Amino acid sequence: MIAAVAMTSMVVAWLTWPRADVEIRVARGGVATVVDGYGRHSALRDTVFVGGGGARRKVRVVNNDTMPHQLAMFRAASGNTTEYTIPPGTYGGACTAHATSKHLTFVVQ
Repeated sequence: MIAAVAMTSMVVAWLTWPRADVEIRVARGGVATVVDGYGRHSALRDTVFVGGGGARRKVRVVNNDTMPHQLAMFRAASGNTTEYTIPPGTYGGACTAHATSKHLTFVVQ
């Protein structure tokens, strides 16, 4: 009985824990990966699609590099985690943590 209550509590906490719709992690050396709302990791591509619920979406940038980075409209200071809330739209700009190009586009749905 206690185990069932503990397991139910853990599932409810995991489902309701506030998390970003998309998280971008910049590793040492400046290589970035994207983590979606389900915890799946992928390489940073030219276009990042941000989905979610509500009128605004959350994008979290975790910079573990020793250098600051620019990810389109997001500024990431070295060693910091910053969370941004943005409305739907298409945004683009320069990217210093991008392996294949120097431009990054966010499509916020």
